[in-house]
Amino acid sequence: MSSRTASSRRAPAKRRKSSRSSSAGQGMTQWVVILALVAGGIALYDNRHSVMKQVAPYLKDDRPTTAKAERKPEARAQISKPAQTHTDVARAPVPPAAVGNAKTPVPDAKPAAVAASQNPALIGEDFKGRFYFCGTSGLDNCVADGDTFWFAKTRITLADIAAPATDKAACQQERDRGFAAKVRLRDLLNAGKFDIDVLKGQPLEAGSSVMRVVTRNGRSLGSILVSEGLAKPRLAANQAWCP
Repeated sequence: MSSRTASSRRAPAKRRKSSRSSSAGQGMTQWVVILALVAGGIALYDNRHSVMKQVAPYLKDDRPTTAKAERKPEARAQISKPAQTHTDVARAPVPPAAVGNAKTPVPDAKPAAVAASQNPALIGEDFKGRFYFCGTSGLDNCVADGDTFWFAKTRITLADIAAPATDKAACQQERDRGFAAKVRLRDLLNAGKFDIDVLKGQPLEAGSSVMRVVTRNGRSLGSILVSEGLAKPRLAANQAWCP
């Protein structure tokens, strides 16, 4: 009786030991698996480039090939159409200007004169400037002779008159009258606004000058010099100033 009782008491202890050992073994197995997964993940990350090269062929899709095959009829249909060039892009419609900002172009009142002239900006009305004698203010807004002056960087010769010379005068009388014409032309130009036009039948250029008619209130400034005896009409037969 005593031996059976001892054996029966020892039996539960063995069972407990076996259950504990089995649970410990399962716990170790799980940790080994986790460590293996971590190590495998680290190795996969370190060799990711080589792994992707090996796996890439299996990841390709055949859909692009099918899409290309489907696009072939469209590509053939577009062959007959002209390709769009940079010129076509430049000809794209431009959006209209906002209402109220559009400006109506003003027609040129003298298109023939402007097209034929050397400097179209020197044909028009209401010109104005402060004039001096050439040599004291450079070659701009200055008077060189009784029939020649500089304006807007351009040498202008009065097309309707011829004034006495000063530097190349043939006599003292011509030189004196030429200087008086020079002073008078400067005063006339400084008297107010003036208009510049071309003279029909006359050349637009005379050497290095442009031929123009300068008027104020419809009267030529050159005709004023002629009326005062300081100039003669350019087409006059007698141009001599010496006795």
